Amino acid sequence: MQPQANNRDLMAPETEPTDAELHLVMSEALNLAMERKKMSDAMMRQRLLDEVAQVRARYQASK
Repeated sequence: MQPQANNRDLMAPETEPTDAELHLVMSEALNLAMERKKMSDAMMRQRLLDEVAQVRARYQASK
């Protein structure tokens, strides 16, 4: 897989990517997207917990 890529100009306009190259790129893109989603989910979860804590604190203070 790698030796073929080294012998070719991957940026040349007439170069078509191989199935192996496409698979590698798509796998890396999927991994990055999943990592970003995990980070986003964790951030949103923390924001929700913080908001709930603030609402509870305001409710307790108003009693």
